[in-house]
Amino acid sequence: MKDRIPLSIRDDLGTVEPYISPQLPARYRLNTNESPYAPPEALIAEVTEELRAAALNRYPDRDAMSLYSAISKHIGWPVEGLWVANGSNEVFMHLFLGFGGPGRKALLFEPTYSLHSLIPKIASTVVVNGSRTQSLHIDLDRAVKTIEAERPEIVVVCSPNNPTGDCEPLSTVAALLEAAPGLVVVDEAYAEFAGPADTVRPLLGKHDNLVVTKTFSKAWRLAGVRIGYMLAQPALIAELARVRLPYHLSTITQVIGTAAIKHSTETLQLVDALRGERDRAAGALAKMGLKVHPSKANFVLFEVENADRVWKELLEKEVLVRNYSGSPGLENCLRVTAGLPEEMDAFLSALEEVL
Repeated sequence: MKDRIPLSIRDDLGTVEPYISPQLPARYRLNTNESPYAPPEALIAEVTEELRAAALNRYPDRDAMSLYSAISKHIGWPVEGLWVANGSNEVFMHLFLGFGGPGRKALLFEPTYSLHSLIPKIASTVVVNGSRTQSLHIDLDRAVKTIEAERPEIVVVCSPNNPTGDCEPLSTVAALLEAAPGLVVVDEAYAEFAGPADTVRPLLGKHDNLVVTKTFSKAWRLAGVRIGYMLAQPALIAELARVRLPYHLSTITQVIGTAAIKHSTETLQLVDALRGERDRAAGALAKMGLKVHPSKANFVLFEVENADRVWKELLEKEVLVRNYSGSPGLENCLRVTAGLPEEMDAFLSALEEVL
């Protein structure tokens, strides 16, 4: 094969780095915020039976009505105000294909989930970086001034924020909604691990420019299935049909998602266990003398001296965590996902030895 490609990539993608989440061999994988628990056996059994009867030789239901109806009923939001896709990342891609693009801007607040800047860039949207306070919350005064100066079409908020862990106050989100000339998109991928007072859902009925995104990958224990969705005003949802590929939700995805809603009580019952492991890890890390950032997600961000060395030596002990020490604002930070009790025991024991 020749080394020369027949066509160069778009100029504006030349500096875009692909998203990479290290998948290294390790006995204890605590780096990607997946649930350590498999889906309930009853859910798996129902999906197996459904798929035996499914006509996989035929295209899936284009509008995924069973899945949409199940989600609508579960969350109490009209079907017309829902958008479902292959993970919340695809939801973001659809949003930026539809409402971003050349000449438009997106404001986000680093450090945050890296796809929030990568996806707009892929969609030829200019990314404007806002700022955070020393507590790693959004600096609201500066955010409002940036909105006034830049007039971004889309403002992205992650709450609980990944990788820092804490939620933004509802008063902050409400102020951004008032100031923003366009959409404010709040990523609530980890909201089930926070408290009921932390969700921005109550603001949906008050602000037509609010979009809330959710996922089945974390608390719902279905990272391998790739289901995400968003809640917004029906008029906005109707516009997204312009950028959706045909039959983008497979029959398998629709069957699993609909069954997951049916088994939601059983599926979500282990959220409290993960909260407990998160808090136990945070307490143990603090007792080691480490700075621990408050978290309402299923992970803990903490600081250590020489984080690169610590990360490497943990991996040598078969414990894989996420290294953020090279990210601006997160120098010397590592992030550990809440896992099974025995996984967290192994992590804490290994870290004590390394330190």
